[in-house]
Amino acid sequence: MTHAIKNLPQFRGASATLPAWHDIAGLTLTQYAQRQGIKPGAARSDYRRLMRGQLESPGISRMEQSDESIKFCIPVASAPQYETESVLIPMRSFHGGRWFTLCVSSQVGCRMGCTFCQTARMGLVKSLWPAEIVGQLLTARKVLQGTDAESNAAHVGVRNIVFMGMGEPLDNLDSILAAIATMTDPAGLAMPMGRITISTVGRIDGIRKLSAARLEGVKLAVSLNAPNDDLRSAIMPVNRAMPLAALHEALVEYSAGGRRKIFLEYVLLAGVNDSHEHAAELVHWCRALNVVVNVIPYNPQQPAAYQPPDEATVVRFVAAIKSLGILAKRRITHGRDLMAACGQLGNPAVSRKRGQEVLGQSPLLEGGRVAE
Repeated sequence: MTHAIKNLPQFRGASATLPAWHDIAGLTLTQYAQRQGIKPGAARSDYRRLMRGQLESPGISRMEQSDESIKFCIPVASAPQYETESVLIPMRSFHGGRWFTLCVSSQVGCRMGCTFCQTARMGLVKSLWPAEIVGQLLTARKVLQGTDAESNAAHVGVRNIVFMGMGEPLDNLDSILAAIATMTDPAGLAMPMGRITISTVGRIDGIRKLSAARLEGVKLAVSLNAPNDDLRSAIMPVNRAMPLAALHEALVEYSAGGRRKIFLEYVLLAGVNDSHEHAAELVHWCRALNVVVNVIPYNPQQPAAYQPPDEATVVRFVAAIKSLGILAKRRITHGRDLMAACGQLGNPAVSRKRGQEVLGQSPLLEGGRVAE
């Protein structure tokens, strides 16, 4: 059971210059100590105090709530004319507390060009710095600390972090890795690695770099959305650069022969990728992988590029995958009326510039691979 959040707190706007929090929020304890010119042991107390409540958090420009979800927008510290969008998604109560999953953005806009995603319509505006990513967690904690709940819950907080907001995380991997190091530093924010999920459209080079980073416990989710190359290339241009066979090979390597679980995200588009035949193709593609398929009914954009399937189609599709031996779940939708659900984040007023690169149909491709 979840409870409504009331009396959302007010925040100041961000200044045009880099604020004080930005200079600290992307640092681990060791980096903070080096910046201060002291040993980590001597810096630990100050670092813990700053990261767990005393550090000024980014200013919020907009905040909305619906169905117990909270969407908040933060001016980008290094480019305040733009905003990041983040979403607090309610989870079920347990252990006397109320918990949320925080959906974090890694970029403003995105260059992947997925046709069912509002963010893609913006094109890539800017990749976020580590502090701007960590700042979303700092702000989320301040939002929840400042709320008045209709319960006597012992605790309200962020339990999970999913890199599923605006942008392609593996297109900004260095910042993601630095942000995760700060988020999980036990001397500071102390988020467990096992509660972090990184989502990707299937950047094979990024998957291999992520594997080499050895982030024990961090989960990988792949936005698949189609079981064959023709269909996937039509709705996801990245597939032209990194087709399904190559993606499958990279995931087999990443999963260490099936020992590591991978989550597949499948946005269901009415009349496009929602047939029993598509389900059968998907299950065949999953061979040699240890996967869970999360089925996500399409969430309309402004204007809508597709239509969501009806409930009966969603139920049949999930059942078909299960009947063929793969674990599948229907993801519960939160925040749709806030334009905060999967595929809805992004500013409709910002559109991709004419001629801007889109992965899969741009000079980024060199001989069928992604140019560095």
